Amino acid sequence: MSLKSPLHAIDPSAIPRGAAMDRALPGAPRWRRDLMRLAIAGVIVIGLGLLLWQRPLRLQVVSVPQLAVVVAGEFRDELAVRARIEPMRSVLLDAAEPGRVEAVFAREGEWVEAGTPLYRLHSPEQEQLLMERSAEVAQQIANVSIQRSAQAASLAQSRRELTQLQASQQQADAEYQRISTLTRAGFMSVAALEQAERQRSLATQLLNQAREDQRFEAGIRQQSLDEMARAVEGLQHGLQLLERARDRLTQLAPTTGRLSGFRLQVGASIRPGDRLGRIDDLSGGMQLAAQIDEYYLPRLEPGLEADSSAGIVKLTQTLPQVQDGKVQVLLQWPEGVTPPPDLRPGQTLEARLQLSRPSPALLLPDGPGVQGDLYVREGEQLVRRTVRLGRRAAGRVEVLDGLQSGDEVLISQPPSAATRLALP
Repeated sequence: MSLKSPLHAIDPSAIPRGAAMDRALPGAPRWRRDLMRLAIAGVIVIGLGLLLWQRPLRLQVVSVPQLAVVVAGEFRDELAVRARIEPMRSVLLDAAEPGRVEAVFAREGEWVEAGTPLYRLHSPEQEQLLMERSAEVAQQIANVSIQRSAQAASLAQSRRELTQLQASQQQADAEYQRISTLTRAGFMSVAALEQAERQRSLATQLLNQAREDQRFEAGIRQQSLDEMARAVEGLQHGLQLLERARDRLTQLAPTTGRLSGFRLQVGASIRPGDRLGRIDDLSGGMQLAAQIDEYYLPRLEPGLEADSSAGIVKLTQTLPQVQDGKVQVLLQWPEGVTPPPDLRPGQTLEARLQLSRPSPALLLPDGPGVQGDLYVREGEQLVRRTVRLGRRAAGRVEVLDGLQSGDEVLISQPPSAATRLALP
């Protein structure tokens, strides 16, 4: 007897299907579908915003940062300068005559005595001028001699004429006396006496006129000779000046001392006023000369001390002229202090000029980034901060407000003016 499963007894075609049970539902309204789309889009936008807000901002990186720490210390208001040693007494050697260097008798750094020849010039123009002036003087002297000879000859001729006129006057006077005696005796007529008187008067008048003419002519000749003599004297004075100028072609040392900056060479051409060097009188002492920025000019007062490798020196004088934004100051050793003996003119020394007394302060190394707005380190970022800075001296800056001791600050130039910067 065989048993059959009930499943096999059921006709598959008789099993009901789901398709027969499904039915079409009515569609959703259009406004509901649009509202659903808007909700989905809003959710997407909010999600993207949250993602962007949570993502860290990308900051500009400082490639090579130079950081320094703010420290509490003592602010020394000092100014570092480089001073040059100069003698307090020196004589400048300026060329007085133009010419070409013919010989050099001294060298740079030598000790020379007053009157020692330093160099000799050759000036063809001056020699030619000297020859011309000498010839002119000789010609004028010859002219004066000719005039004096002519005056002597004229005086001799005048004396001869006066002698003749004087003899004629004496003869006319004697003739008048003789005729006057004969007329009184009755031997001569009155007409003859009158004629003799006229002859005597004429002779006397001619004699007086000749004497007056001689004096006038002699005065004119003497005036001419005096003027010529003065002209000759002026020419001789000019000739003496030229001769002295020729003597100055050989320059002598005006004082005793050591030659400095004297580098003449044979064959070099010089003109009047050219600076040839100087003679340093070391017996008068030495001083320091330094160039300081004109920014510090209002604070440069006599008596300020400076610490140098050659000892303590004091500021004695500030020269008033400003050149290229610099002002020159002179510093000397205090009275009674002798400078080191190994110092030489032209040598340079490092010195620190103290502008005011030291005082406690927050200090920060100076740099291009140390300004009113600077960057302070916060973790791995640099945050811009406004601070108040004070004096600057010797590579340090006085911090007045906005920072504390221990703050780390960017002292190099920042790449931009952003609020925050990133460290590498």
